Amino acid sequence: MFPDLWMAVIAVSLGGMIGIVQGTLGAGGAILTLPVLVYVLGAPVPVATGTSIAVTCLNASVGALQAWRVRRALPRVSVVLGVGGILGTFAGAWLNHRTPEVVVLGLFGLIMLASATSMFRGGTGPESAKPAPLIFTPVFILKVVVVGLCVGTLTGLFGVGGGFLLVPALVTVLGVPMRMAAGTSMMAITLNSIWGLAAHTGLGGIDWLLVALLGGSGIVGVVAGGHLSGRVPERHLRRAFAGLVFSLAVYTLARNGTALVATITS
Repeated sequence: MFPDLWMAVIAVSLGGMIGIVQGTLGAGGAILTLPVLVYVLGAPVPVATGTSIAVTCLNASVGALQAWRVRRALPRVSVVLGVGGILGTFAGAWLNHRTPEVVVLGLFGLIMLASATSMFRGGTGPESAKPAPLIFTPVFILKVVVVGLCVGTLTGLFGVGGGFLLVPALVTVLGVPMRMAAGTSMMAITLNSIWGLAAHTGLGGIDWLLVALLGGSGIVGVVAGGHLSGRVPERHLRRAFAGLVFSLAVYTLARNGTALVATITS
């Protein structure tokens, strides 16, 4: 009984921490969920991936609702991103259940390195004082769909929302104002997570008890992080979190990197 209770306490605590990060920064918290589920809570990779998507969906939906209420999101862009992510999430989920765990974790270690680098640098750069208005031309819509497809694949394969890549892409590739990027990202992540959740549910890869523990405390963390946003120096918080993600990436690659290289070169 005690070990189960102790693990539940750990799950609730880590879920709250992940939610605070996601609510404060608008992205990045979900990158911790998969390694927490695998290395701390002992879940198999396919189950951890589906569970991570469910937790991400809960956290992102709360953040998206907060952003929508204060008019800091672009729903039309989010919907197109979500539509573009449908094929990617199902393809990623299919690959996740047919790829050796060490390969998935090794690739995820590389994703975490990219996330840490993006967060440490700040991700997007300064925002223009007068951003250009968004015009839904066929070329713009195609760009949005391609970005959604790429992020959806990450969601299905690794169980992450992809906000650490989506927020910079929204600003630098699609020209979304920075003040609207985090909320738009949250909305798109919610949609992608719904598709990924459907895919992994069909494949039988979700631990609903862990979803309840991590997701319940994560929602509280997202709300708290939303209130902290703007009060805590974002640069310091972002860089501290980037250091944590970098450390986890090194640990993950140290455990799975050799097998990943052997698989690639064989």
